[in-house]
Amino acid sequence: MAHSGNNVNFSMMASISNSQSSLNYRWPKLLAWLRTRGMKTGTGDLLVECKETPTAGNGLFARTLCTPSSLLFAMPPQALMNIRTLKSLHPTSGPTPLTATQMISLHLYINRPHGSEDSLDPHYGPYISTLPREFDSHPLTWIVRSKRGLESGGVPLLKYLPPSVHASLVKLHDRFCQDWDAIRAYLTANSYISSKYDAYLDNNDVSTSNYAWAWLNVNTRCIYYRLKASKEDPDNLTLCPILDFANHTPNRLHSMTPAPSEADIWDSAPVKQIGFRFLSPADASVQEGEEIFLAYGAHPNRTLFVEYGFVNESLGNVEITDGEVDVQDVVDSLILDHKSGVFVKSVLEDEGYWGDWTLYCSAESAQPSWRLITALRLHCLFVSNNTIHHNAIQSWRDVIAGKREMISDGNELAWKESLITICDTIITKAQAGLDSLENDGAEEYGHSGSDRWLPWMCENIRTLWREELLIAAAVKERTLRGDDF
Repeated sequence: MAHSGNNVNFSMMASISNSQSSLNYRWPKLLAWLRTRGMKTGTGDLLVECKETPTAGNGLFARTLCTPSSLLFAMPPQALMNIRTLKSLHPTSGPTPLTATQMISLHLYINRPHGSEDSLDPHYGPYISTLPREFDSHPLTWIVRSKRGLESGGVPLLKYLPPSVHASLVKLHDRFCQDWDAIRAYLTANSYISSKYDAYLDNNDVSTSNYAWAWLNVNTRCIYYRLKASKEDPDNLTLCPILDFANHTPNRLHSMTPAPSEADIWDSAPVKQIGFRFLSPADASVQEGEEIFLAYGAHPNRTLFVEYGFVNESLGNVEITDGEVDVQDVVDSLILDHKSGVFVKSVLEDEGYWGDWTLYCSAESAQPSWRLITALRLHCLFVSNNTIHHNAIQSWRDVIAGKREMISDGNELAWKESLITICDTIITKAQAGLDSLENDGAEEYGHSGSDRWLPWMCENIRTLWREELLIAAAVKERTLRGDDF
């Protein structure tokens, strides 16, 4: 689930926060609708309220003193938007059923409010009306617009992204396109919908933009919710009213938690529709008027930026205590530029070690991932050995099987030298990325009243580059010092 970062509300980040008058209008309408769905909203039942904050858009605040593990609110199943509650509204037609993401985004797509008006959806209108109206600052919006040949908004910022971030954004766009293709096929096959919403299909640019809005609401705001027999099923997600207003915190300060359901406790699909209950922090009381947050769990800034459109705040230019750098592009070149590269890649793919190579940093350590060490050991084995055949890699297989600690002392020195080269490459690229942002004045691109978020987003991109630079420098320092990994 995602809404915001470091006390910055997601709605504000996308330049979409409602005005105070709009909040005062839509919050009571939302509560009135929730009561029709069976929710208790009295002072003893709903312990939070949505209020505008000076610097973070909207947020959830305690209406009264909340002792540890207090029930903040209970959302009835009829008010949730998920594959189970929407199934009767969008029956499956054709050989391929819609996924949860596709079904929820379909419903939002065909019920998007026009401008500042309320949604006309008779089923979820008051809830949909509280969702963000635009996602102009989200990087997926930029890449969708760039595919249409547009250069407005954040499109010019795409060229300033670190390569690993851009690669992750392309993968996100691929997911979006797959879902959009499925929705278009569904609308074509179901005339009862397409006949009502022909306008969405007639103009491809407008319909794609509308679907991007719907898809981003799902991708940034859905939360895990057990509905299927397998807890790993990707359809275990839901949109949940009220929760949408909660700001994210990376440190779990005053962070609410979902109460486990019977499905979670017994690790089985729920036999009947269940609601969602949220508890106040278990380790501290929340005073009246204090903000209550929501924590995602640990995600690197690359993921936060690509999936949700923000990063956790930079920890300064001197040190970084938590972070991760994807070095796929650098290691790709390192391995494949050598004459043994194709063979090494095939072995790593066969053994499940190709890709997902990272450097990471925590308060205790800075080091390469085991996957990266494993790949570099194999690469260096062939750099020092002109013979390319499977018999030459038995010592490497013994290491990954735990039968020996290393291939040889020489191999250990060689892969660490390669690691230093990788770190130097990352540092050079990061410094060049920071210089480019500074010299080009990127935050001025497309700067207008509607793009006030551009300087803030440029700072997010700087944070991504700084993180890569600082982590690579920390890993290099430990390697030169001779630390064990």
